[in-house]
Amino acid sequence: MYSAIALSLLGFSTTVIGSLHYFLKVKKNKPPKNPIILMLALAAGVLLGLGAIISGIINMHWSFVFVVLMSSFSIFLGGKFIWVFSQKDTPLGDIEVAIGDKFPQFESTTYDNEIYSTDDLKNQRVLLKFYRGAWCPYCSAELKMFNDMKPTLDRYGVKVVALSGDTAEQAKMHIERDSLDLLLLSDPELKVVKQYGVEHHKALGADSSKTKTVLGLPFPTSFEYKSMSIPTSILIDEHGVIQWIDQSEDYRLRASEERLTQALRNVFTINK
Repeated sequence: MYSAIALSLLGFSTTVIGSLHYFLKVKKNKPPKNPIILMLALAAGVLLGLGAIISGIINMHWSFVFVVLMSSFSIFLGGKFIWVFSQKDTPLGDIEVAIGDKFPQFESTTYDNEIYSTDDLKNQRVLLKFYRGAWCPYCSAELKMFNDMKPTLDRYGVKVVALSGDTAEQAKMHIERDSLDLLLLSDPELKVVKQYGVEHHKALGADSSKTKTVLGLPFPTSFEYKSMSIPTSILIDEHGVIQWIDQSEDYRLRASEERLTQALRNVFTINK
């Protein structure tokens, strides 16, 4: 029975360490393109957990309950993460805007439940961000990065406007939870998302009101398939012309601080 206990503990430890290693990188908005360490850790955790349960059944003992609990955690978490990662691809190609276009005007709702019009953005440089929602740990990390980059963005005179399918109440909760000094817009019917052609139909998502915060990141307590934004960043100059667009075929991957800073350098001059 001691071998079953050892296997269950090893599987549990492997799963936890692999997950911590990965999500600490996510927190810095630097998730690995190929999360090999995480995948190996999760697969090992599942196999070790199954091995522990089989060993426990063969050598039945009172400690079998402990083995089942530890092993179930590894199997459940590993299986769930692997399933979620299998949904990471985003369908690109339907975007309705391009570099050199005037950005389409729209109206939306602020996190304070007030009508917001892009007329307020006239003669301003803007980073328009379409994100999945407050439930998404990758979006949370990216918006926190924008928040931390405020001194750099201010030097270039760039205002961040971020929009998702969250309700105004969920957007306000997001701002308070992550201490954001950004303008978050609510587009629950995805009118603006569809206008820009950045809709991900039937993607694996969650309700932004149903999350738990771990390591400073939100994690959904349940999942559902629904339409949402494809993570998209658009730099717009003071003349309303789109100068830079960033999308990825993998919703986990976003422009790093270095890449965004380089885009700002390439597009704008620093405000004196």
